[in-house]
Amino acid sequence: MMELTGKRVVITGASSGIGRATALEMARRGAHVVLAARRLALLDEVAAACRALGTQASAIAADVTRREDCVRLIAAAGDVDVLVNNAGFGIFGPIAAANPDDLQAMMETNYFGMVNCTQAVLPGMLARRSGTIVNVSSIAGIMGYAGMGGYCASKFATIGFTEALRDEVLSQGVRVALVCPGTTETEFFHTAERTSMPGASRLIPGIPPERVARAICDAAEDGRYRRILPLFAAIYMRIKEAFPQLAHLLMRRASSLMERR
Repeated sequence: MMELTGKRVVITGASSGIGRATALEMARRGAHVVLAARRLALLDEVAAACRALGTQASAIAADVTRREDCVRLIAAAGDVDVLVNNAGFGIFGPIAAANPDDLQAMMETNYFGMVNCTQAVLPGMLARRSGTIVNVSSIAGIMGYAGMGGYCASKFATIGFTEALRDEVLSQGVRVALVCPGTTETEFFHTAERTSMPGASRLIPGIPPERVARAICDAAEDGRYRRILPLFAAIYMRIKEAFPQLAHLLMRRASSLMERR
């Protein structure tokens, strides 16, 4: 178990939503936060809110799809104790009609953004034989959903990368953890359009970003491999992993019934 007090934490996608909530929760737990996103004005507001909680906070404009930005971010942060790879977005719709540029952009941000930041921070963590990387994925990285193919692909990639990375570095003192939330009530869904999701997926209540933030901070402290939330989603993902055909059948049937209504 690692105490976050005094630890240096880098959070990507920190200007709003889960990233903003995570920055504030880290600050409440005494961590010194380095916040990254493309929107510097919003980042500055979050950093000020963190400093008001009595901790150090700095804001760095960075685009995680640019490898050089990620290298610059980690260099500016110094010895990073915790990296939270949170930056991401979603555009939903059927695969047949998907814009290839949208599919590529989601993969560049959601997957390669995480890869870029991870590769920038790993050498230092491995040299010190300490550090924690928390990757924010989704239940859409465990189960594919109709109308969400591009987003699901990026989040499946995130989980595969995280599982491989964990096995590679666990014996070298670096911990790797996953947080997989269901629908979160954030700005994200203004872009992604929740109404484009399968009907049955909307049976899972949206959760506040503060709840996800607490799970991320808990993962940073204990390094536990995977957290899925809320509870209903965690149970259904267990069913999906044990009985994938049944889980997809139930999803299709329930979605069909809801959409008819």
